[in-house]
Amino acid sequence: MLVDALQFVKPARERFEEWHAAGIAGVHATVAIWEDSTETMREVGRWQRLLAENADLLTEGRSADDVRAAGKDGRTAVILGFQNSSPFEDDLDLVGAFHQAGVRIAQLTYNTQNSAGAGCWEGDDAGLSRTYGINLIREMNRVGMLIDVSHCNERTSLEALEASERPVAITHANPRGFVGENVELAFRNKSDTVLKKAAESGGVVGLSMYPRIAPNGVGCTIDEFCDMVAYTVDLIGVDHVGLGSDYYAGQGDEELHWWRQGRWSRKPMVPISGPVEFPAWFAAGRGYAAVLEHLRKRGFGESEIERIAGGNWLRMFDAGFVADPQN
Repeated sequence: MLVDALQFVKPARERFEEWHAAGIAGVHATVAIWEDSTETMREVGRWQRLLAENADLLTEGRSADDVRAAGKDGRTAVILGFQNSSPFEDDLDLVGAFHQAGVRIAQLTYNTQNSAGAGCWEGDDAGLSRTYGINLIREMNRVGMLIDVSHCNERTSLEALEASERPVAITHANPRGFVGENVELAFRNKSDTVLKKAAESGGVVGLSMYPRIAPNGVGCTIDEFCDMVAYTVDLIGVDHVGLGSDYYAGQGDEELHWWRQGRWSRKPMVPISGPVEFPAWFAAGRGYAAVLEHLRKRGFGESEIERIAGGNWLRMFDAGFVADPQN
């Protein structure tokens, strides 16, 4: 069963048909980056309308069983998530409110410093807030919302892993030890130390073919991507490796500027080239089948391939999307 742990496509029937053609049973879809609670709730409402209007292709993903059922029906379960904690507005009550609205995953930070911690554009002298950051983690643990540190800096990632009593996800990032420093957003990738700590927590990393963080950048081949999968499996074990494309088809320049600078800057703080095309072999997700076949030819067993394709994410969702019975 195939799960893509992060896409930020512009919601449209064309995208949903691509998911169907690729056989993707579950997609983690972004509904907020810099938005506040009201703006985010509007986006949640829009997704709920789209789910109803496209019920032949989509269903809501509030649990791992929703994803499993969608896969059996030939549909895609959409798991709503945040790439920042801005929608909570530093109010712990909003964590449970958004969980009731269907949100199941939230990054602590996007690229910058916020009340919870520091993003990957900040230096590593800043880390998890000892007040709000730690309490936010406790509240997410309590209600059953998965903590994601994909865009957090090194220190915040490690301190979040230490603070959380439940497994922590890295939905879309790559191992810096394999990819190296010669890609456009190398600082977005994770050190071997963070990846090992995430695995020790029971977490999963979603490996991405996003050209700004993929091995060999825009020239990333399917063999290079599979080399990275093999490296990560050797590093942290097959039970902690999944897929998270970071695919963003349909988004225009206005959206890209919003992601890069929000309302807080007149220009992007980190120089980034214009829009980049995902590798042709990815084919809007249809290339996942080829990735799994390449892994099969490399000697990965069927059970291992099933776990990488989505089984590891489903295990995390089983445990992480439900309230902590002890709290």
